[in-house]
Amino acid sequence: MNNVLELRQLWHIIQKHFFALIFMAIIGACAGYGVAKFVIAPTYSSATSMLVNRSADDTSTATANLSDQQADVQLINTYKNLIISSNVLGTVSDKLENPAPIVVQKAKDAVYETLADGTRRLVTPAQKEITKPSNKTKYHLSVDELKSMVTISSQQNSQVFSINVKSKDPKLAADVANEVADVFKDKIGGFMKINNVSIVDSAKANKKPVSPNTKLFTLAGLVVLGGLTFLYMLIKELADTTIKSPDEVSQLFGLTNLGVIGHVKPIKNFSMAPSSTTSVKINQSSGAQRSRLSRLDRE
Repeated sequence: MNNVLELRQLWHIIQKHFFALIFMAIIGACAGYGVAKFVIAPTYSSATSMLVNRSADDTSTATANLSDQQADVQLINTYKNLIISSNVLGTVSDKLENPAPIVVQKAKDAVYETLADGTRRLVTPAQKEITKPSNKTKYHLSVDELKSMVTISSQQNSQVFSINVKSKDPKLAADVANEVADVFKDKIGGFMKINNVSIVDSAKANKKPVSPNTKLFTLAGLVVLGGLTFLYMLIKELADTTIKSPDEVSQLFGLTNLGVIGHVKPIKNFSMAPSSTTSVKINQSSGAQRSRLSRLDRE
């Protein structure tokens, strides 16, 4: 029998197993949703924006011209490499592990007053810097771990670029993004001999995960399990070589269809031999007939 299915036969298979296909597709969707929701750990993302803009001191005029802006845009590609360098991320790792103390009062120099005779009189004594321990969370992250977390993105012809950090902890992602931006801003003057970077937006902890995509996993589970179920049923139909209709007999063997015999159920304990009860009834019937004939003869 030819195993090539026509579209009509294919549609017949779908109709025949429609509810099974729907049921398995729903099972697949539930499985995909469960994996995305309860098996895969969610990943959170935070970003801080930075602006590359040459200050007035770096140009001959107070207003930066178009060429300066284009030069700043071209520098973004260089800044991307500098941010993920071991120099910057190494400092970030140290500061995350040992947060700087909070400055309560800045140090002040002593103030003296010069009298008419030339002597100096102390007006305000010097004040030492007063600090308190930082309330920032300490993180133990290596440079390689930071490199795997940090990505840089920018738009074409834009002087703004973003430092994106992904982590399983939303607070960690925000803290790392802010620390990378602060360290890079401090170091850019030593790298490029100019200070043309400023922080536009600080990163904030985002409670909404960016991955896994629950809708995508649900759709993938529905399509995959539904497709595999349909494929199994299709192969099963192709592998079935039994004759299902009289037309197939005519096509395969070239015989003329003379009729159809209905299904006959098998009869249990069928036997052509007469039973003992039947023999007794026959003998009794034969005896009654002989008696009747004898009475007729006597009359």
